[in-house]
Amino acid sequence: MKKAFSLIEVIFVLVILGIVASISSQIIVQVYENYITQRAIYNVNTKTELAINQIVNRLTYSVLDSAIAKNKNDSSEYKLLTGLNLAVDTNLTVLEWIGYDNDSFSAGATPYWSGVANYETASKSQFDSPGSQLGKVNTIIYNLSNKQVDFNNSSDDKPAVIFQPRTGKGDTVNGTCMGLVENNTSCIYAVSENNNTTGFLFKDSNKTKVITERYQLVWSAYALVPEKQPNGLYDLNLYYNYQPWDNNETYQNDATIKTLIKNISVFKFTQSGGIIQLKLCASEDIGADYNISTCKEKAIIR
Repeated sequence: MKKAFSLIEVIFVLVILGIVASISSQIIVQVYENYITQRAIYNVNTKTELAINQIVNRLTYSVLDSAIAKNKNDSSEYKLLTGLNLAVDTNLTVLEWIGYDNDSFSAGATPYWSGVANYETASKSQFDSPGSQLGKVNTIIYNLSNKQVDFNNSSDDKPAVIFQPRTGKGDTVNGTCMGLVENNTSCIYAVSENNNTTGFLFKDSNKTKVITERYQLVWSAYALVPEKQPNGLYDLNLYYNYQPWDNNETYQNDATIKTLIKNISVFKFTQSGGIIQLKLCASEDIGADYNISTCKEKAIIR
């Protein structure tokens, strides 16, 4: 005769199994929640770090005194970055600057444009840049600009040169003479290549120019613009491949646009002395009205 379990024993076993199942399910839920949280932290950290590094890489090669802060809704409201007050200038959320062409400058064993001008033989129509390889420069710029900027064709999209130190009309207000403010292009000069040699031809041969021994070659201005989204956060878009020195091109109407990072909550910038400071904060949604946020700060010494 077999002896069966009593009712009390069965109930006791069921209670124990229920406790074990409850603990196990809580552990599984907690492990899954930790996984979701850690994945969100990794994703938002990686995206924010990549975005701010891209910004730093671009700003590192900004032309001195060209960086300005603008009001996205009123381009006539602006300040040079050196005079920006974050506590007061809350409407100035767009960062705009002109970057010199480091890509073709550093592409070869020796720079493809030397940055040196023979100002003794220069005129209102041309100058020579000894040691330059302007054919190679043009190939690189042409490809990077999606075949829009060219030394040699009839297009208005031309590279330009900025001589340093700048002493021409407009320099009393620093970067405003580069076309980013009120279309003042008094210290930036659109150029063509002189028969695939080391020489530059000025597009406007009648324009008064102050030519010095050193110059920088530029082919694009840049703008970082926070665009508000329905969720209350912002996409940070990079506007590039536009030339304010030709036909008064602006980032609003003429630029190529790329989104650097989505869902940002903070994008701040300022300059103190020769140091540009950046702060970027972004969020990653993890569901149920919860999100993970992270901030990155960088400084660029000019």
